[in-house]
Amino acid sequence: MKIKYSFVVFLYAYLNQIDLSLDRSRWEPIDNLRDFYRSQISPKKVANYLIDKLGLNVEKLNYLIFIDEESLWNKIKDSLLSTFKKDVILDEDKVYFLCQKLLLLDNILADGEQVHRLEIEKLRIEFSKLNYGTIKFKLASKDRLKANNIEHFLQNERLSTIKICEFNKGYF
Repeated sequence: MKIKYSFVVFLYAYLNQIDLSLDRSRWEPIDNLRDFYRSQISPKKVANYLIDKLGLNVEKLNYLIFIDEESLWNKIKDSLLSTFKKDVILDEDKVYFLCQKLLLLDNILADGEQVHRLEIEKLRIEFSKLNYGTIKFKLASKDRLKANNIEHFLQNERLSTIKICEFNKGYF
């Protein structure tokens, strides 16, 4: 599926924010993470944007989708071509998988119920594998470095971070 490069930069920063926030939330009540995401772009908005823009079949989101790890050749090829791209190609299954996980995270954040820490950690790992195993290699290094400084839950206040709205480019 063809996705605009600027949106993929946003997506990398957003998934990085999720990964870091879920990691930091291990030592805090889940309600504190929910409070943080009330001031952020909701995962459901990002999933709905992908569903609408790419014309995804919403029914397919109800099925269990597995994704393979990117081959070393694809990672190298994507890294070499990343500076010349205007659009990024993502496998259809990876886009569906991402939407499923974003909607699951949104449910966790909206529920108000306590969620088992292992469920949150499993979700964090799934986001991390997709982001750092696939999307990372599709970006130019300057964009990747900028997105690595994203604001997140329980961040060190001494660090200079970038708000997610700087990556938004009018998508939300």
